[in-house]
Amino acid sequence: MELSEELIDEVDREGNIVAPRPKSLFKERMFMHRVSLVIPMTSEGKFLLSRRSKDKYPYPDTWCCGVGGKSRSGENPEQTAAREMMEEIGKEYPIRKVASFVYDESDYKAIFTIFTTSVPVAAEELTLDPNEIQYSRAFDIAAILRIVKEDPSRFAPTFVVAIKEFSKHYSASGGRQGDLGT
Repeated sequence: MELSEELIDEVDREGNIVAPRPKSLFKERMFMHRVSLVIPMTSEGKFLLSRRSKDKYPYPDTWCCGVGGKSRSGENPEQTAAREMMEEIGKEYPIRKVASFVYDESDYKAIFTIFTTSVPVAAEELTLDPNEIQYSRAFDIAAILRIVKEDPSRFAPTFVVAIKEFSKHYSASGGRQGDLGT
């Protein structure tokens, strides 16, 4: 391991730190860690989702939260969300926590904290990192849930769980139906 390699905390299901681990270990062995997701809201009461880059590990070329990523060692969920916004969309917005859940499957293991922005975000304001995101679009929550139900393979498996948790805890303000085109 290089000294400059990013470390993330392995945690137990309750969020207690087991040990800091090099991020590169994920490709060898999946372990429980923390992840922050941000589903930005728009002025129309919709939410921005992102299409992951075609070579992004894991779940390439799938729909997911507008912004998200693994917590670095020592970061709290809010710090992770702020850092990921700067890295992935080039701008930081005020956020509020919506929900948390544990995802513990063979493909991925994490404690997720889901946020939304507390101010509206316009997709045209964002500077997307092409290594992370192909493009972003706004959709209303009903359309997202409908498409997830009809064709969950279009989404990162972790997002399928995340959007269901998000929708339980957040009441959308309406808006027109979106379409998750490819």
